[in-house]
Amino acid sequence: MQQNSELTDLLEERRKDSDFLWVSRPMKIQMPHMLSPELKLSRNQIINTVLNSPRVKEAISYLAKSQNVYTYVIERRAHAILQEMASKGHLPTVRWLGFFITKALKRIFRNIYINEGMIFDLKKQMSSYQVQYVYVPSHRSYLDFILLSYILFSYDMSLPNIASGMDFYQMRFIGELLRKTGAFYMRRSFSNDLLYKEIFKAYVNCLVNHSDRAIEFFIEGTRSRSQKSIEPKYGFLSIILDAYLQGTVPDIQFLPISISYDRPLEEKLFVYELLGVPKPKETTTALLRSMSMLKNLVSYGSVFFNIGEPISASQYVSSKDRKTKIINPDYKLPSTITENLAYDIIYTHQKNTVLTTFNIIALLFNERIQTYPLNPYTLETLAEDYKWYKKWLSSLGAIIHPSIENMTTDEFYKEILVSLETHSELLTLDESKMLNLKNTYVEMKSEKYMNIKGHNLNKRTMEVAVPAINLTIYVNPTLFFLAKLGIVTATVGLDSVHIDKAFERYVLLRKLLSTEFALFLNASSSVINLEWKKLIDILVKEGCLYIQNDLITGRKTALFSLLHNLMLPFIDAVCFTCTTLLNWNELILGSITIQKVLKECQKQVEIALFEEKNSRPHPYCLSLDLFKSTLSNLLQQGIVISDKEGIYFVDKVQMEYLILKLHQLPLLHPVGFYSDISLSTLNTSVHIQAKL
Repeated sequence: MQQNSELTDLLEERRKDSDFLWVSRPMKIQMPHMLSPELKLSRNQIINTVLNSPRVKEAISYLAKSQNVYTYVIERRAHAILQEMASKGHLPTVRWLGFFITKALKRIFRNIYINEGMIFDLKKQMSSYQVQYVYVPSHRSYLDFILLSYILFSYDMSLPNIASGMDFYQMRFIGELLRKTGAFYMRRSFSNDLLYKEIFKAYVNCLVNHSDRAIEFFIEGTRSRSQKSIEPKYGFLSIILDAYLQGTVPDIQFLPISISYDRPLEEKLFVYELLGVPKPKETTTALLRSMSMLKNLVSYGSVFFNIGEPISASQYVSSKDRKTKIINPDYKLPSTITENLAYDIIYTHQKNTVLTTFNIIALLFNERIQTYPLNPYTLETLAEDYKWYKKWLSSLGAIIHPSIENMTTDEFYKEILVSLETHSELLTLDESKMLNLKNTYVEMKSEKYMNIKGHNLNKRTMEVAVPAINLTIYVNPTLFFLAKLGIVTATVGLDSVHIDKAFERYVLLRKLLSTEFALFLNASSSVINLEWKKLIDILVKEGCLYIQNDLITGRKTALFSLLHNLMLPFIDAVCFTCTTLLNWNELILGSITIQKVLKECQKQVEIALFEEKNSRPHPYCLSLDLFKSTLSNLLQQGIVISDKEGIYFVDKVQMEYLILKLHQLPLLHPVGFYSDISLSTLNTSVHIQAKL
């Protein structure tokens, strides 16, 4: 979608017409994959095809022999796995659910926006080309796949085969309902289960080659609690590419879909999960309990679906690869092919993400607390900054709704006030018209602390961290456009530095933060050089940097400060993780495991949060995701290694060198801290529960 593309609100028509008549309408359903009758297989035919596939039969024979049991015992197990796994599309169920979902969506959301032009283009392509389609949405909420199915149903398009986790399968009644809307179920981990692995591969192969419905999966693997892109998972994508490699389809079109929420339904739940509170189990009871969200009309604002241009598998997998597979059935695609495609999908998600009004408000408020802690925003001062930053983000290519064109000052005010109304539990204008952050922390029941994943944070810390992290997850969607610019400011500071030295620091930080920002870790030097030059040009143009005689100097502008402060929590989290690992005392703490690292890092951040010094960390540094991504990055770089039992070992020479380089960064910590501000009291009651 280009920045000026038309967005259509699906709920506008639904608020006018009869929901029952709409879901009951005659439908000429567009099937994405045009197949001849002999190639199209039913559910039972797919199950039989999988059971008779050579690799599944080999696995059955091998397991029967190794376990000293009759073959039919393993065959029955295989059949049970497929009955658990396979989807079962049923249009009457879809219609019935569509009626109740429409009622719920009209109460929860103000708008559901979609770039309708792309839908029409897709339908035209699907009726003309015999290729398979794979929907690859970003993952921001449990509602993602429900909403995507709802959109497809709205445009008379077939619901896809949706890769779903076993959490939903185990929900009473709900698991089978979802199966009838297209869900097929996969276990979270099965690499050590030979039978399941071969059955799953064969099943996906059948879907790619013999299902007239598309396939849908989340390349990030899990919901992004931080609301920014997560490093891609390669497993399911590699299975699809392998099916393409050995199959009959002429091509597979991957459709990246960027999903943005004004306010995710799991907003509060995400905050507590980032702090280490375990995710509530998905149950039918929890689903019914979550219906409390229907009380307040359109309290979750708008949702945005931006369907990107299709990405063709044939651009990555050559005809030579496919011929090699025919000659040598054991041939596997180079891992770089899967990785390149995965990151291209993630990149498309990022650049097509629709930013909301509150993303910019959160960005500005976060900066205001740190730079002008005693001078909070009024509506007038907020609108002034909001207008400038909205225009600037648009100039970077960001898609922002509402768009910036021809807006009056009054329209800017209205836009801000509507957004603040949606987020009134977090930010509010007080009686003196000052914008204040609310205290959203609610004490949990004691049993919630039993399985805490990190350090047991005290009440004072939680009162600061919960609203600060809540706000920051709305800042995060802007980071695709701002993170690299922020990294540059962290390499320069306000003193003059040789441009080669600054670039060396940029390469270091970019590599360390690549996991956090879903950047390709092993990007080529030519790509990074070009990227660096573009970033420098932008910052020089905006007056943030000054270059003379190969010396580069930062200028203390408002934009430089905002970009610099944006990066501090991420760099500080890297420093805390590295220092904790280097100074690990096995006599006191035992062997290094991920659980212990998370706990110890969070403990150290909590101590630093209230120290009387000018370099206190941002509360977002308490997020366990930051320590996890740093540890993952250090593992990829070989600075930390892991054995089969999950015990970590640190290369102290590399780690000491890395910490030395981090300490040499010219970081400028702000004058204001979240731990010093007084929070407004939250009057509404808040329950921490699964919002399904």
